[in-house]
Amino acid sequence: MYRVLLPVDHDDDRLDDQLDALFDLPGREEISVTVIHVHEEVDVPADEAGEYVIDSLNRDIAELQGIPETVDRAVSELEDAGIFEDLQTAVGDPVDEVIAAGEELDANAYLLGAKDRTPVGKAIFGSVTQGIIVQSDRPVIVA
Repeated sequence: MYRVLLPVDHDDDRLDDQLDALFDLPGREEISVTVIHVHEEVDVPADEAGEYVIDSLNRDIAELQGIPETVDRAVSELEDAGIFEDLQTAVGDPVDEVIAAGEELDANAYLLGAKDRTPVGKAIFGSVTQGIIVQSDRPVIVA
């Protein structure tokens, strides 16, 4: 089984690109996909309210933000294709959390969506995509 980790954020167009690339991979019957959504922690200096308020926000951020519709759509389309394995959520730095999930899953590849850019700008990835490419020792597919 070829395990793919699919990080999904709130961007519909990026998810479309990721799913198109995934469904174009050869050997789809041998693919299993785990979807991950990372809630980015609030990282601002504490003011008069102190660190308690920020810590409280970070502790409850997943509940406060909920799961984007794109995640539900990804799961639905992957289930329809018969290749959905699991849905994970995490709180923290997206690069660190995606890499950690890939290692724990023993993923064969990450399938990331690139931000829309001008033709010249397509050579430059967003910070999360670039971070995963640079820091991971696993293959990365960029849609």
